[in-house]
Amino acid sequence: MALLETRGLSVRFGGHLAVSSVDLDVESGVVTGLIGPNGAGKTTTFNLICGVLGATGGRVIFDGRPIGSLSTHYRARLGIGRTFQRLEVFGSMTVRENVLVGAEIRQAWARFSHVSPQLLADGEELPLGEEVELLVERLGLAAVADVRVGELPTGQARLVEIARALAIRPRVLLLDEPASGLDDTETGHLGELMQQLAASGLAILLVEHDVPLVMKVCAQVNVLDFGQVIARGTPSEIQANEVVQAAYLGGS
Repeated sequence: MALLETRGLSVRFGGHLAVSSVDLDVESGVVTGLIGPNGAGKTTTFNLICGVLGATGGRVIFDGRPIGSLSTHYRARLGIGRTFQRLEVFGSMTVRENVLVGAEIRQAWARFSHVSPQLLADGEELPLGEEVELLVERLGLAAVADVRVGELPTGQARLVEIARALAIRPRVLLLDEPASGLDDTETGHLGELMQQLAASGLAILLVEHDVPLVMKVCAQVNVLDFGQVIARGTPSEIQANEVVQAAYLGGS
């Protein structure tokens, strides 16, 4: 069973149906892709899943439980982490301090009895400092750990945002165009990282315009156009789909 599901998920802004009856299945241990042209509704779907927007129809289900009535911060406590299309980092703080924010938030959640015990059940607790250093190293940021994030190029700042999201130990991670601003080497490293995280049991939902990256790392790909899922399947099935080629991949 998928860890994260949406069923008939929809949202309307006035007379515009921005997301229409979207069904998604995001399983633990794999990267699931969500692609489509600009304005297709990808980031809006992320906002519906996280509770930033309220759905006007359909359901979001996490670990078998409908969570549509839960606030954004409670969904995060249950284990839904994300990054943003528009980079969201603390520019005046160092790389290490940004990641520490995520770890401290997770530690604070542990003080509340209503937090899902699964959030902290993925291994022995490390001192926060050690955990931060491990994440900084894993994301290839050790050389700039004491640099203010506002001084970093966009590609490295995006890796900081991912490290901070991982510091809360999510069970599902929503990545919104994480390769934007990365060079080829950084993109390759990001692809390897996503595959490693998925292999460790994390569920990843990836929105990305770098189609070769999506086709390399994703087990399943969903294609949105005008707020609707027009195709889903394996990377090879999506690449061969004539509807997708016409709508997004540049086919005739």
